[in-house]
Amino acid sequence: MVDFDKGLENWLKNVEEHASLSATKKAQVTGAGAAVFSQILKKNTPISGESYSKGRSVGHAKGRKTKHLKESITFKPGFNHDKLPTGDTAVGFDSKYSALVARFVNNGTRDMSSKELKNMHFFDKSQVEARDAILRAEAERMKRL
Repeated sequence: MVDFDKGLENWLKNVEEHASLSATKKAQVTGAGAAVFSQILKKNTPISGESYSKGRSVGHAKGRKTKHLKESITFKPGFNHDKLPTGDTAVGFDSKYSALVARFVNNGTRDMSSKELKNMHFFDKSQVEARDAILRAEAERMKRL
């Protein structure tokens, strides 16, 4: 008969062996969740009526903003925000400028219109809306590993 202490140690060792994933397998699982989240984020990202075909048309000396935020959402399975291959997958925007604009749209600014107030916290709302779908996608991918 195994004493309680050794039994718990054996159980923990067994769980760790089955639950630990390599970075590539973890990337596959988190990538499935990131794909779902990016689709929901694209759906919830507000879009303005401005034409961004030329950066100068929206007041920039250099053409920085050439597309809407919705088009700049990106992720790379297995890579975090620091572009390190950890197995975690970060969903974000393709440039620092797009991330800056998204932050202002998400968090708000002074003297906002009613449309801007309605669009506030789109990122947070997307996270809440996507939570169950992400878990389902990751669980489905985990079953296939």
